[in-house]
Amino acid sequence: MSPASRGDKIRRTLAVGAVGAGAVLSARALLRPQLQTPRRLVDWEDVRRIAVSRSGEVGSGAGINAETLEAAYTEMAARVAPLLVEVCQVPLTAYPRFIALDRRGFIDANLGMVQRLLAPVERIRASVPESLATGMSRRVLDRYVGELFGLMARRVLGQYDPVLELEDVPGATRQASALYLVEPNIAGIERDLHLSGTDLRPWLILHELTHAWQFEVHPWLGDHLESVMRGLMLDALSADGQTLLPSSQMVRRLPDTVRSQVQTIRHVQAVMSVLEGYSNFVMHRAGRNAIRGSDRLEAAMQQRRRQRGPIERLVLTITGLEMKMRQYEVGEHFAVGVVDRAGLSTLNRVWESSEMMPSLDELRHPERWLKRVA
Repeated sequence: MSPASRGDKIRRTLAVGAVGAGAVLSARALLRPQLQTPRRLVDWEDVRRIAVSRSGEVGSGAGINAETLEAAYTEMAARVAPLLVEVCQVPLTAYPRFIALDRRGFIDANLGMVQRLLAPVERIRASVPESLATGMSRRVLDRYVGELFGLMARRVLGQYDPVLELEDVPGATRQASALYLVEPNIAGIERDLHLSGTDLRPWLILHELTHAWQFEVHPWLGDHLESVMRGLMLDALSADGQTLLPSSQMVRRLPDTVRSQVQTIRHVQAVMSVLEGYSNFVMHRAGRNAIRGSDRLEAAMQQRRRQRGPIERLVLTITGLEMKMRQYEVGEHFAVGVVDRAGLSTLNRVWESSEMMPSLDELRHPERWLKRVA
């Protein structure tokens, strides 16, 4: 080998070594604890700012008269609540009042829900020293959550908040459940899809009241979801619910943790499909004769789903909202399949306990659920 070739090889070796050393030093710099107070898992103010900027709402929402709207919602709810008995068979005797929201109000309400759920995770996160890497990951998460909430604020029409919490704070008063209608979005589709002259709001209220019936009449449901999500979010991070597990222990537990979490996520997806699909089933079946323009309303909602452009469909897929919307279809298909084969009383057995909830496979094949619970 000539001296020149040897010199080139030495230079390449030094260059590769420098790159490798730089990568190691960069990784160390990213992970090096910073001398500052540990930050929260998510910067909620930043998330809110991003969400509001993406919500499409101009001004402060002064255009809705919440008091007048809520009085009208209350009257509508009293009128449609008795319709639930046709499908649910057990009456809903008490439920939260409906609250009228603009898009900013929707964002604030949902930020409150997520903050309640993440409170114990954030406390564990506080035990991790702040570093450049944690700061970068937080900024990415802030952007993702903010974009997601902004998109939801433009699309969601109604919502039931069962007030799920992952921890019990001694002496704390548990917040009451709530029902929301996002009036700017309802007024928008009423205008854009030419739905004046229909009972659009009572129709939507019937759907949300069904969610209230699911949780208020069956207290085990909220307890079960809290328990499942507590395991999903905390078991992989902490043994005592207060401090982070050592990294070596987390690595050893990783295969079992992933398997357990996949099973848990599939179970939660199945439960959510039942919740949404059953509510749609009630809305369509019980509202068929009592809701003015119910056929037009169903056709309009199908049209709304078909009119999504490719960019919107991509965003919905990335954010997981496409899966959320599929839950309505899969769950309603299951409800129709069970009722056609075995009647309403058999379908309503899903509300007896968590064991009676169908799996994802049983949702797609109702006959398998019927065979299991026979």
